[in-house]
Amino acid sequence: MTRRISKILIVLLLSACLTGCWDREYLKDLHLAYTAGYDLTEDGMIKETAELIIPPESEQSTTKNEVHSSVGFTPRSASDNLRTKVRGNIRFNKNGFIIIGKPLAQKGISPILDVSYRDPSNPTSNVRLIITDTDSSDLFEPKMVGELKLGEFINDKIKSLEQMSVFFPAETVDTVFRSMMDPGQDFAVPFLSKEGDNIIAKGVALFHDEYYSGMLDYEKSVMLVLLKGKKGNNARITKRVDTETGQKDRGTITINVGRKRIKRKFDVKVNDKGEVEVDLKLNLQAVVEEYTGGRKLDEPEIKKINQDLSEMLTRDAETVLHEIQKANSDVLGVGRKLIAYHNKEWKTMNWSEDYRKVRFRPQVEVNIVDTGILQ
Repeated sequence: MTRRISKILIVLLLSACLTGCWDREYLKDLHLAYTAGYDLTEDGMIKETAELIIPPESEQSTTKNEVHSSVGFTPRSASDNLRTKVRGNIRFNKNGFIIIGKPLAQKGISPILDVSYRDPSNPTSNVRLIITDTDSSDLFEPKMVGELKLGEFINDKIKSLEQMSVFFPAETVDTVFRSMMDPGQDFAVPFLSKEGDNIIAKGVALFHDEYYSGMLDYEKSVMLVLLKGKKGNNARITKRVDTETGQKDRGTITINVGRKRIKRKFDVKVNDKGEVEVDLKLNLQAVVEEYTGGRKLDEPEIKKINQDLSEMLTRDAETVLHEIQKANSDVLGVGRKLIAYHNKEWKTMNWSEDYRKVRFRPQVEVNIVDTGILQ
């Protein structure tokens, strides 16, 4: 019994020595950064702009957002200077987006992302990376878009465009950083712009290693997603097609290839001359959503439209492949295939130069499988 009482006394004494939660922070004392932007100033400094969510002062009031900017020699020093301008501490654990201006992206984005990976309190797996054609700080004005805060609006916009197959699959800071470390894989991220008071999607920004190297417009971005063999819930394509053989009667047709499965064949070979050849074939099952032609979509007409669409989309694929090669962006991961299956030849290549010499042979086949209420 005496030993038991002694143990209890020891436990009580040790409990009295505990300090409790020494590192806790109250929400009312924090400013949560939902969106962060980085730009390159004229004198080579880093400018950080952040949208901060301010906790409500009472239960009856709602959260508010504030936009603050600061400049430093590095992203970390700019962030530290930003903290001197606000009341309370700033936490990036709710950060949803990192927006980088094109001039800074052309210099390389590794220093910006490196901060997130060095700080374990910063998220990476769910944070989206966005490029803008001017300064990212331009996107932070106005702070509200309708009734939505800036971060909420961008979040809804990006998710909607991902479902429309403009950006897909979703690239995060985590996946981008891993692609930067992979010599056989580049990446593409959303490319936004400011026109008046409107934030619009221009397409995707292409990267080679950590450097911005080019862009694809909205329609070409959808084709790039399809060439990856990916899609969102919808992938709409609108084309002008001949509606009767031998005549110039043309109609407009909108097809959706996002509702059906995509069949993709992606073969990477090295021929006897050491040249890299890529056969890229897509089989797209299409649902007709709109048709303005004068003829009924019967079987002969559908067969002809299938042929027309296949030829047009094959040409579109050739254009997209030419542009990503021009940007030296191996976003399809041809180099990754070479590393895996032609490693001996890969070790003799300078991929930054040899990628532009790759011979792509795309072929897109379209099959209309549903005409909906048009029939």
